Amino acid sequence: MTPDRLARLPLRAELYLVAHDDDRGTAHIHPRVLAVGLAGAVLLELWLAGRVYPGWRFDTAGGRWVPGPGQLPVVVPHPVGDPLTDAALAVVRSVRRSSPPEHQLRDWLRQFAFTDPYERVRADMIAAGVLRRTTKRRYGVARDRYLAADAAWAVRVRARVRSAVTAGVPDRQCTALCGLVDVLELVPYLYSPGLTAGRFRRWLDRATREEDLAVREVVAAVDASRGDLAVTAR
Repeated sequence: MTPDRLARLPLRAELYLVAHDDDRGTAHIHPRVLAVGLAGAVLLELWLAGRVYPGWRFDTAGGRWVPGPGQLPVVVPHPVGDPLTDAALAVVRSVRRSSPPEHQLRDWLRQFAFTDPYERVRADMIAAGVLRRTTKRRYGVARDRYLAADAAWAVRVRARVRSAVTAGVPDRQCTALCGLVDVLELVPYLYSPGLTAGRFRRWLDRATREEDLAVREVVAAVDASRGDLAVTAR
């Protein structure tokens, strides 16, 4: 069923909408870069659901969670029935077996990005009724476009981010979205005059407290993966 136009969409869907033009359905940034960002969004959804704790480790001696840069501990490993989420959990289990603890997060992001999360997130949104596919012909060539079934979703997502920066404290999902919007350089596409990238970054630094270490860790890993893509392209 298509969600209600006032419904809160998953983080991956919110990022997808912010990263695309409302009228043409084209991505504001390169799809390969956006794929890395969407992979980060899927991982942060697992964190929001309490299934993984990016950037933390459990200190058995002290009986508490402490910062563990680069680590990716699993709290709830069993599948949930969502193919994309379950695939992400499977890659988490794989890198925990094969990667050193301090490299798990970055290795997960690199491996999961190769599973084409951009296409998979888009297909998931089509199946859920959030996106609709249209075909447009130009010079005799048919091109598919993917547009939001209701423009209200994208408008509300951008408004929520702007409101968080200018008026109040965001919830955890909004903080995660803001971190990804910043690192993917999507701030200009919030369409908010006066909300510069510098102002956005200063606000984000204040909003991301210690309990949001997971956001900082995932965003840093996304940023590093963007750098890897740039080096590969050169």
